Amino acid sequence: MKKHLALFFALLMLTLPVLAACGESNEVSEEVSKQVSETVSEDENVFPLEKKFFDTTVTILTRSGRFSQQFVPDEEYEGSAINAAVEARNQYIEENYGITIEIEKSTNPIVDIEASITTNTDNYDVVCDNVYSMIQRTTDNWFYTLNDILELDRPWWDQNANNMLTLSDKVFYVAGDAIFADDLFTAGVFYNKSVWTERYENQYGSLYDMVDNGTWTYDVMLELAKDFSQPDADGLWMTDGCYYGVVTDGYTGATMLTNGSGSVSAYKDEQNNIVLSGGSEASVKAFDKVYTMLNDTTVSLYAEQYSPTNWGAPGNYFNSGHALFQVGYISVLLGIMELESADKVNPGVLPIPKYDKEQEDYHCGINVYQSNVLALPVSNQKNLEATAYALELLGYYSTRESNFGKNCVTDAFYETSLKLQSVTDDNDSRMLDLITSSRIYDLGGAFNWGGLIGLYSSNLYRGSNTLVSTWEADFSKIEQAMLDTLDAYQNSVS
Repeated sequence: MKKHLALFFALLMLTLPVLAACGESNEVSEEVSKQVSETVSEDENVFPLEKKFFDTTVTILTRSGRFSQQFVPDEEYEGSAINAAVEARNQYIEENYGITIEIEKSTNPIVDIEASITTNTDNYDVVCDNVYSMIQRTTDNWFYTLNDILELDRPWWDQNANNMLTLSDKVFYVAGDAIFADDLFTAGVFYNKSVWTERYENQYGSLYDMVDNGTWTYDVMLELAKDFSQPDADGLWMTDGCYYGVVTDGYTGATMLTNGSGSVSAYKDEQNNIVLSGGSEASVKAFDKVYTMLNDTTVSLYAEQYSPTNWGAPGNYFNSGHALFQVGYISVLLGIMELESADKVNPGVLPIPKYDKEQEDYHCGINVYQSNVLALPVSNQKNLEATAYALELLGYYSTRESNFGKNCVTDAFYETSLKLQSVTDDNDSRMLDLITSSRIYDLGGAFNWGGLIGLYSSNLYRGSNTLVSTWEADFSKIEQAMLDTLDAYQNSVS
């Protein structure tokens, strides 16, 4: 019933060749930025790497909106606390290290970086794009290996990304505190605080305590969802008058909830074996519980149940108080913040639940189509040292451990995400930390071997749990796609 493949390939001797928010102004408030800058203490928390000074500009190729706001202020977000923190950070880096951060916006960075690399025009020093687009280019020799360029073991780099987004021990892509769009598209569960306080807190206590005690599980979520759900006055579902325990979309719900058990379609183990695990016992058991929850139309609603698909429906139910839980990404909070409704939902933040209470850790997946990573294109030949140093600076000075403390970019992002609440709950900020530190990457989904990106959601859409049989039927196709990638990878780095 289960097939499992572990392939070991010796790549240790191979090396990659080095090729020859809300406010009154559309501008960042200078006064706010000045106040943020003045909070920097020169006596505390010194940058832990060797002090260097450059006289250069580092240009980052990125998408627009929140993606570009990670690097430079964006006037689209008027008076944003993030803008102020980003501007203060960048000014500090420029004044103390001689590096100016600039961006080039693109609708499709991966296409533009290809043009720059193939023509050797050296237009961009860094490229920032989504995981799915970037990792597909691993075998193309477009990017430097970062193992000897960055200090990857530093706390401002996401160690899960370092370990999981590679086919060997070579790291080409990084995530972490230098960016926040990786956080923005990390999965979590959002719950209606008002409903919880009124209906469930006396019986169940605090959901945050459940998380802390390790008892926030699939079974608990389903039990609560069943209790909350009810049809409208005419006994109908999918109307304005009904209530759902869980709302989501099919891809997010099926994939991210299953990931919560630690199950993915494929991963790299500590010995650099690629393990195809979508049909493993753990994966099958986890998806069985997830399928039971999401396929019950008297408990859950996912967007694809509408024809045509109504992507906004799940959020509308949650925002209007007609859903207890929404499975989505941290970006959900920003969407709620932007609502003009006076009675919009007051959300709480939770990690994806565990399979059962015996599971040791929480696991929160990412949306590979949106969550960002950084890479250094091999066309960056003259500015490589300064660029690598700039990334280290962006990582460190975006954290509260830096001189900026609570005025750092990370805290500004959290404040912006949570400020929709009348009283920001410290527990929610703590849960955001837990979510982003529990990030899990599905290597099979990112490479999409044999369609693995839709492994769990496609089985949900079928209306019957066929994970075992579809895995068996598709296994040879999945295996061959993976072997083709590994062969191309070995040839490209040799």
